[in-house]
Amino acid sequence: MINAHGIRKQFHGQNVLSGIDVEVEQGDVLAIIGPSGSGKSTLLRCLNRLEEVDGGWIQIEGDMFVQENDIGEVIYAPKEKSKEIQGRMGMVFQQFNLFPHMTVMGNLLEAPIHVKKQPKEEILPLAEDLLARVGLSDKKDAYPSQLSGGQQQRVAIARALAMQPDIMLFDEPTSALDPELTGEVLHTMRELAEEHMTMVVVTHEMNFAREVANKVLFMADGNVVEAGTPEEIFDHPQRQRTQDFLRNML
Repeated sequence: MINAHGIRKQFHGQNVLSGIDVEVEQGDVLAIIGPSGSGKSTLLRCLNRLEEVDGGWIQIEGDMFVQENDIGEVIYAPKEKSKEIQGRMGMVFQQFNLFPHMTVMGNLLEAPIHVKKQPKEEILPLAEDLLARVGLSDKKDAYPSQLSGGQQQRVAIARALAMQPDIMLFDEPTSALDPELTGEVLHTMRELAEEHMTMVVVTHEMNFAREVANKVLFMADGNVVEAGTPEEIFDHPQRQRTQDFLRNML
């Protein structure tokens, strides 16, 4: 589903990603963990071109999204192909980014109607089904300001799913939430994992990474320090940097 190799990214001359490799197969839940400033969110944003890479290559479902040529130039797929590849990935952010002037249902319908040009009557049943899945059928006519943070984030997940992506990317989806509200968002994400949705999750929730993910990537200082199964990373970390991080987090 995702095959990335040698991903490099700089900001203001500083290396943020120093040659990252990522492989995600269908149905995988990859948790990316690590200290703040390690490049986790930047990596996620590079996968769907919210940030453009400075080097390396990325394939999405076998299609070349970006590649570096022999003289170090970074070449993305042509515009239409790029947009089509981006459309296969749904993204959920730390801040919910809902349209405040639209109802919950309006938020879900906006992109399928205007980006994918789907007729409203075609997308409406899916949108209603998605709201039921995230437990918010009764809030379809509410505005974001009338919802709790946890409810807003569940709407954001449903909105991303309304585009019917093949891959879901989550950038610390619970970091802006109170602990009480974190559980309801993680519950929704667990259900997605049980339905074999392919997911890449940047998270500080170690229990989620241990219990729901089948692959874990530990990053520090723009590098992958260690990668493996949750059991390998949490129970038998090989690197001192990983051990120190987990000692502080668990």
